[in-house]
Amino acid sequence: MLNKGIDKLGDWNPQLLRELKGRLKGRNIAIALIISLVGQFLLFFSWSGDRPHVPHVPSHADIHYPDIHYPVDELDMQLLWQDYYRDIFISLSLFVLFALLVIGSYMLIANLGHEERRGTLNFIRLSPQSTSQFWLGKLLGVPILLYLAIAITLPFHLWSGLSGKIPLAEIISFWVILIASSGFLFSAALLFGLFGSWFSGFQSWLGSGAVFTFLVMANVKPINNSSFDWLSLFSPSVLFPYLVDETNSHYTGFPFHLGKIQAWQFFNLPLGMMGFSIVVLTLLNYGLWTYWIGQAFNRQFRNPGTTLLSKRQSYLFTACWITFTLGFALQEPTSGYSYPFPDNFYIVLGFNLVLVLGLIAVLSPQRQALQDWARYRHQNRSTVNSSLIADLLWGEKSPAFFAIAMNCMIVALPLLGWIWLASVDIDMKQQVFASLILSLSMMLIYSAIAQLMLLMKTPKRGIWATGIVVAVIVLPPTLLSVLSIVPGQNWGGLWLFTAFPWDYVMRHASVGLVLQTFLIQVIILGGLNWQLRRQLRLAGESATKALLAGRSPLFN
Repeated sequence: MLNKGIDKLGDWNPQLLRELKGRLKGRNIAIALIISLVGQFLLFFSWSGDRPHVPHVPSHADIHYPDIHYPVDELDMQLLWQDYYRDIFISLSLFVLFALLVIGSYMLIANLGHEERRGTLNFIRLSPQSTSQFWLGKLLGVPILLYLAIAITLPFHLWSGLSGKIPLAEIISFWVILIASSGFLFSAALLFGLFGSWFSGFQSWLGSGAVFTFLVMANVKPINNSSFDWLSLFSPSVLFPYLVDETNSHYTGFPFHLGKIQAWQFFNLPLGMMGFSIVVLTLLNYGLWTYWIGQAFNRQFRNPGTTLLSKRQSYLFTACWITFTLGFALQEPTSGYSYPFPDNFYIVLGFNLVLVLGLIAVLSPQRQALQDWARYRHQNRSTVNSSLIADLLWGEKSPAFFAIAMNCMIVALPLLGWIWLASVDIDMKQQVFASLILSLSMMLIYSAIAQLMLLMKTPKRGIWATGIVVAVIVLPPTLLSVLSIVPGQNWGGLWLFTAFPWDYVMRHASVGLVLQTFLIQVIILGGLNWQLRRQLRLAGESATKALLAGRSPLFN
């Protein structure tokens, strides 16, 4: 019977069977169980000193101290015990959350890097199993011992929660969110693991460290009705205030500080008023971004030389991104902002800078793809002119600049609507509009620089492109700060040529200066695109034609 079950499992998912056979050994299972049980015992023992106790009543106390009474309120004791079990429940939840997500991410990244170094990953790519089978087999099989250790905590977790008067439905909702979180982060870990050779074995520590840092940062800030509130949807601990019924107070359960979560809104809807709405939106958020990670993983796994997303996919991805960043920013911030509308708007621009930098990385074709596009698209002369724009916007091998420009337009349209409808004076609308235009033009400049770097002959062109773009973004504001060149002083206008021109535009820039800056940016962008077009034209030449013209071919 067991062999039949194993055979059926192998028929359903060969990769899962391979992972389970390598890990489910008696010794490994025993170690996982012992670690889990010892951890639970230590956790329970650490709370034993805080157990509520009935105060000792001295004999004849009423005779010697007639004005002092030692009443024991049964209701108060019940509440103390309830809080005690809730604290144990939250502590165990934190332990499970970090152990599962951080250690699980480490295991998956390390495993995929090991497969890559051994060369077995290429054999798996050639096997008849689908990418989804490989993905699911890794997700379920690699951390199987970790899953077993976590499963052993379920009785203790359930008992402490029910003893703390936490409804069973809310306990189940936490586990549902935790499973969805695991699917998202583990899928991201697998995608990151495909690039393991870049980090020479260090990638597992880097990835798991990033997960740990993100989980803490996603919850260390209070809810304040800005785009940063989106980050809280990526951690299961967002449900803790509802589990312990502290949504109307400044929830400060260590190590988190969510504040008054009831003020949380999404497109002006009262998201934080009910735990059910948090669960629904969190699951939707995890499901959406897990889907996009799956799309990128599928493309990269089968064809490592392709871009992570197609240009067509990127437009829908950007629409999803701007929906979430804008949805949490439309409300007036609860605290900490001098100018609520522009400050919230600039946070959205910061998120979109991250988006555009990510799009540069996932949409820019490699050198060989650009060479093929530049050389062979000219063979069909009848469709060259008619299909050029469409090819630049939709083609798999065409340069990414026009696609990134289209994504910037997708970002700009809803933001322009927000500016138009905002209840602020016309001067502030003009300042915010100027910030939007200058920021988007700088993002396009970064895109053009990256594409030029990817046309280099050096085998490390990807690292060069990343380094140059990061330097262009980071060095100018850093140098201006070191030289004490601040907005409002001499040479302060140089801040308009950085990725963060917002403060200068808001406080000091005139209309004429903004127009001059934009004109200079357009000239720079035009020069970069002229150089990009020239390089692509040379790339389109055959090697023989280049040699006859007395030049070495651009591509070897």
